[in-house]
Amino acid sequence: MSSLSKLYLSHMNAQTKYRATWDPTKQLKIGYIGKLEQGVLSIYSSLDKEGIPLEVATDFSDAVMDYTSHDSVTITTKLSGSVPTVGSLFAASDMGFVFRFKNKEGIVFQTNNHKVHQLVNLAAIEDMVLDKYKNGNWDKDWVIITELIEAGNATIIISNSSNGTLELKVNADTVTDKLSLTNASLALSVIREEGSTLKYIAQDGLTPLYRVMGIQHPFLRKLSFGVKGSRAYSITQDHDLRLQILDFDERELDSNHGNIF
Repeated sequence: MSSLSKLYLSHMNAQTKYRATWDPTKQLKIGYIGKLEQGVLSIYSSLDKEGIPLEVATDFSDAVMDYTSHDSVTITTKLSGSVPTVGSLFAASDMGFVFRFKNKEGIVFQTNNHKVHQLVNLAAIEDMVLDKYKNGNWDKDWVIITELIEAGNATIIISNSSNGTLELKVNADTVTDKLSLTNASLALSVIREEGSTLKYIAQDGLTPLYRVMGIQHPFLRKLSFGVKGSRAYSITQDHDLRLQILDFDERELDSNHGNIF
């Protein structure tokens, strides 16, 4: 796993308590079924395909979700008529944004007009999933997307360069709204970059954050059977299995560990 993806996945979970989609342009849907492999969700099926009905509630919000790692990133708005800084490629009449990345862990994450999709029949889903599992028709490593944020527009910038600089210029002929990183009508473009960044500028329809549930055994007990000198075998008590939210764990980003769930 790349340092950029590790940085992004761990930072976003720490700040939002959601899992971050990697890569951010991957389209996820509520009810998708997948496996977590080094923090990345690979899709294998869906509740629909497995014959499990899903009921979804969707909440709409015009609020801006804004996370910037302020200890490592500064953002300056360049207004028309202001004097550019030394070394800048902005003209005095230009408008845009200047980003300065102080160290190797810089993240800018902004969304607007997002929707939150949630499964609201989890009790019924849990019963059907556990029945399928006990009948051998459900992979124990499968997880279900139970909550999903769909962004109207999103800008995501990930930097792993110290002392980096990024300048985004407004190319729109007229600007009627305030300058915003998520405003696609500004037609932002890169005019200067020093360092290395991964950028998704004012993209629409991204599904950048989600939560999953999967089968866990809260009181995992294995009973070993056999006689001395013979090969013992173990049986896990399945009656305590349940569908639970799977919290993010830094260990899952380590290639030396398998799927910890």
